[in-house]
Amino acid sequence: MVAGYGAVQWAGPLLSLILTPVITRILTVDDYGASGYLQTVVAAVSTVAMFALPQALATHFNDRPGEARWQGEITGSALVIVVTSGLALGLALAVAAPALGAVAPIIGSHVTLVQFLGLTLCISLAATVLVNAAQDALRVRWGVTLSLTSLAGTAAFNVLFIVVLRLGVTGMLLTPLVVNACVLVVALVLMRGFIARPSRQTVGLLLRSGAMLLPTTLSVWSLTLADRLFLGQWVSEAELGYYDIANKIAGLTYVAMAPIYTAWTPLALAMQHQPLAHIRYVRMSRYLVAAVLAIGLFLGLFAIEILIVLTRPAYFPAAPYVGFLAYMHVFSAFGTVFTVGAMMGKQLRSVSAGVLLGALVNIALNAVLIPRFGLWGATAATIAGFGVTPLVLYGLVQRRYPLPYPVGRMLVALVIQFALLVVGLFVPAIPALQRVAIKLAIFALLPLGLVLIGMVTPAELRQAGAFLSDRARRLIR
Repeated sequence: MVAGYGAVQWAGPLLSLILTPVITRILTVDDYGASGYLQTVVAAVSTVAMFALPQALATHFNDRPGEARWQGEITGSALVIVVTSGLALGLALAVAAPALGAVAPIIGSHVTLVQFLGLTLCISLAATVLVNAAQDALRVRWGVTLSLTSLAGTAAFNVLFIVVLRLGVTGMLLTPLVVNACVLVVALVLMRGFIARPSRQTVGLLLRSGAMLLPTTLSVWSLTLADRLFLGQWVSEAELGYYDIANKIAGLTYVAMAPIYTAWTPLALAMQHQPLAHIRYVRMSRYLVAAVLAIGLFLGLFAIEILIVLTRPAYFPAAPYVGFLAYMHVFSAFGTVFTVGAMMGKQLRSVSAGVLLGALVNIALNAVLIPRFGLWGATAATIAGFGVTPLVLYGLVQRRYPLPYPVGRMLVALVIQFALLVVGLFVPAIPALQRVAIKLAIFALLPLGLVLIGMVTPAELRQAGAFLSDRARRLIR
């Protein structure tokens, strides 16, 4: 059942991908870019208003194991906080929207929409808290029900608001809001006997924990979304649309790797005291990095072909950015590998330090590069910010909990993959079959290079091939 819950959660990004051809054939590139920018503005306010409560809730949820009254009390206390902060900061956003519109043209064109999103901000925050509480309580049926509600609502309201009513930017922003409202209603019905009265002491506990965790949460937000705020001041809405769709295609790396991350981290922590566990960690680190490099290269090489299938010609200028934006997920894989060591060594501050420094580098480079280089400046800043995080994490963790990761081979593999990606950019605009054949030949050089440097052995490739063949035969049957 837990596996099923994880699969439903993973299906969210996949559903977003499936809906992309529908959305991009209706929305203009300008509308796509404007909606992404406005979502970033709302996400910035939401991140502050949320006050890192999902993490704080998870930290203290089992302080009194098996005591349902405590779990209900801490859930009710978290709800009070997010509703209060959501109403306060949402009202502030609504009041400030006209002034923000004077300096940000995209907001200026949608002031009323931004005000409405501010006034309803607490809905999404409350839904998020209850979904996390259901997960922390290990109520799998609740979790699956809420996830299925979210998936069904996302599909239905995208069709209603964007395809049927043709609401454009408004439809893109209304869809997640209405979906979260549905999730909130379902959660309140499911958990009506679970949520208990809040207490002043518990509210204080959550606020103190949230204050400690908020800098890390804001840093993660900055790494993933802050570039849009800078871009909104320097590039057109169409260019913002190119950047958003390129990020969506690059995000397929996460869609492919998320089930592996979900399974590996708890498994690694469970086996940490077993003999020769470090050998398994090293082997798995090679596999993770090799897999994410292969996925990133594939997406970069075949970006234009993917865009042809998922979008229309107006979005094709996004293609060159896809492979490079995939490096945020490549470096996240490095971070996943090193974070396991940090968690085993109880060095959570090292994780926070890595993320915070990466965010600072990202913000500084966005400010310097975007005015001069536009989308390429944002891409470079994103790569650098995500690259700093695992670098810092590795240096800090290895001092206290050293593991023999094959860092040299990982870096050589990264250089090989980058070189192949750059070569792929120079494939000319020739007939499709010839173009695809050349790109497949370039892609085939990566596994060859990985074998030559020892990232993957021939025996491991044969085992992987046999496994995939067996799975394919079972699916056919």
